[in-house]
Amino acid sequence: MKNRIAMYMLLALLAAGLVFCGTAVAANLVRATSPRVKTMGRWIPADNGCLHAGRGAVIASVEFEGTGVQAQMFSDSRGDVWWLKKLDDGPLLRFKSQMGINDLYADLPYGKHTLTIIRETEGMRGVTILRGFYFTDEKETADSGEGAAGDQAAVTVDAEKTNVEKDCAEISNAGKSNVEKGSNGTGKAEKKQIKKRNSENKNAIVSKKVKDGPEDSPVLQVPRRRCIEIIGDSVAAGAFIYPEGDYFQRESGYMAFGPRLARMLNADWSCVASSGEGAVRNNEEKAPYNAKHADEQIERAFYTQKEPRWNSGMDDPDLVILAYGENDFNDTAHRPSDSYFKEQYKKLILKLRKFRPDSVIFCMTPANIVTSRQAVPGMSGAVSELRAEGDTKVYFIDLNEQGQLLDQSDFLDGVHPLGSGHEKMARFLLEKVRTILDWK
Repeated sequence: MKNRIAMYMLLALLAAGLVFCGTAVAANLVRATSPRVKTMGRWIPADNGCLHAGRGAVIASVEFEGTGVQAQMFSDSRGDVWWLKKLDDGPLLRFKSQMGINDLYADLPYGKHTLTIIRETEGMRGVTILRGFYFTDEKETADSGEGAAGDQAAVTVDAEKTNVEKDCAEISNAGKSNVEKGSNGTGKAEKKQIKKRNSENKNAIVSKKVKDGPEDSPVLQVPRRRCIEIIGDSVAAGAFIYPEGDYFQRESGYMAFGPRLARMLNADWSCVASSGEGAVRNNEEKAPYNAKHADEQIERAFYTQKEPRWNSGMDDPDLVILAYGENDFNDTAHRPSDSYFKEQYKKLILKLRKFRPDSVIFCMTPANIVTSRQAVPGMSGAVSELRAEGDTKVYFIDLNEQGQLLDQSDFLDGVHPLGSGHEKMARFLLEKVRTILDWK
């Protein structure tokens, strides 16, 4: 117990910046919540200027003028968390985050640069605290100092336009002290800030009075970026995409089918994926089947913590892809009946609909042809009933409707697709999105 308390105190000091690890820095901190830092995915801002992320494939991007950049990051030590980094138009490079200062780029030619970092590892590895960035040789600016928390700016990052295949050749509950404000999760001030921020960025209308202009100057219509949310299991998390390493080292949220699809459509994305999870049965789960299932994940900002919640006002996805079924049916001896799965899957969609009232919902089968066939009756039945009851924005998407979509060579083990498999899945979904949502 004493050791746990000591760990909590150390993590609190680390996140507050009172204890430093790694290489010394000689620059002002640009806090993670500075308007300079653009983010995408489920990030939660804290009053001390930190951002917290406990999901996979989140992104942070920042522009700077200097010769180097460092990121100050912490985690709850649940295990290694892998990231991608990218500078300007350079390649995507992997790195394992460490507690404290992470040296990302050094000895750059002086000038303007853009840094992008992407968390590859799913939320099962815990919560990452991003305290901020240090830029070598950058001239001090108004928001570069310790007290410059500021409001978080627009919550999008320009979609990657590079070829993915070419570019690519985790605090126990201690984090709550900096994120949660009592038992209700995010503090009232933070909720107000998030609501204001999203209202400003999602309403898509900017009005600016021009000096000496007419009183009725027309407003500028700013198109809102498209957004896709992916909720699913290890396939949605990108498990086993990389060829070597332990389970989480081989995972790539960025390379998974959902973010690939979003990049094809020049859209933002949010990934809420958990390995082993099912709609009604988890991987190898036994009776009485009362483990945490998909319905408990939808509103969690972090996989490892019940609070804070992620409410529907924090983002507004046009499309939600519900990608379950593999873990529900991979135990043939204990698989749910078609009628039970249909009933429970329908309840899952109804809960998701309350959380995402305006989104189009794709209910997608597994890529594995065996579990896909077993999931079809319950999934399609649930969707048919909901559509008959008036929800015409929910669709059943059978990946194998024209026969097996993926070849055996597209799988690692018949269940988890390799990069080629994720590419085929994204291409298949691309045509569905273009047809159903009329996205060009």
